[in-house]
Amino acid sequence: MKKSRITIHLAIFIIFLVGCVHAMLSLAHSADEATEVKARYEKLLADYSQIVLHPTPKSPSATEYAVKNNMVSKELASLLRKDDEFAKKEGGMGYLDFDFLVNAQDLCKPLKIVGLVKNNATYAMQVSNRSKECCKECDETPYSFVLINESGVWKIDDAAYSFKDDSGADHKFSLKDVLNGKVD
Repeated sequence: MKKSRITIHLAIFIIFLVGCVHAMLSLAHSADEATEVKARYEKLLADYSQIVLHPTPKSPSATEYAVKNNMVSKELASLLRKDDEFAKKEGGMGYLDFDFLVNAQDLCKPLKIVGLVKNNATYAMQVSNRSKECCKECDETPYSFVLINESGVWKIDDAAYSFKDDSGADHKFSLKDVLNGKVD
């Protein structure tokens, strides 16, 4: 009787120990993944910032840069390309009238990632365009890119922006809403 009780306790302990090791490995994998995602986008956004800060006639648009560097999901790439085509037909301006990576029409400091949080199957990557560092009167509200895993690569699938109007009211909108003509 004692021997079977010891065997049961030992089996429970081993199962508990295996569960703890698995949980620790999962946490380590999540931390490694988040570190890799952040490092990838820090480099891409730093490189893009330099393009925007020092433009040349051959500088790529945000869409061109994001698509070339595999930064956007297939769906978002399609919406961005459609908006580019729409802009050509309309004489230069589509629904998107700002640089979606910068969340502005210009930039005075390199973009900075200020947070990265995993939420189930997505990451929310909070970014600042640091406009307050150059313009004391400017309203700087960090914005978030929604990243999804597409074929093993974390890609921007949408963005969440907000701004305050002259009355101080806060307005929130998404990149996909803009590209689909749902935002004025």
